[in-house]
Amino acid sequence: MKRFFKMLIILSVMSITTVVFAMSGKEVFDNFCTTCHSPSMAPMFNAPGAQDSSAWTVRKNDAFDRAVSKNSSISSTTGDEKYEHIINELLSVATEGTSKGMPPKGTCADCTDDELKSVIKFMSSDK
Repeated sequence: MKRFFKMLIILSVMSITTVVFAMSGKEVFDNFCTTCHSPSMAPMFNAPGAQDSSAWTVRKNDAFDRAVSKNSSISSTTGDEKYEHIINELLSVATEGTSKGMPPKGTCADCTDDELKSVIKFMSSDK
């Protein structure tokens, strides 16, 4: 029984540590994505640059089209619900990588889905 509680405490601390140390979108970008997605380098890699609204608008539209092709019932969604479908589809692309040269998860093999979503949101915003 002591061993069970000891393991429970260890697992609890580990899960808290993971939450505490999750990187923000900007931190993920600064540590792993700048080489290919910084505005000055993106054209060289044919990648969307961070905060390049025209490049990301194209990718967001394509992502929503792919999401609709998988589930036509979402075609009329708008607002936050549509945005979540887009982010989830972009996450799928980021996780799998691209045939154009982006490796799976870019260069952040240990990034969580939440961290990848965060960096996608950071890069695709126009702020």
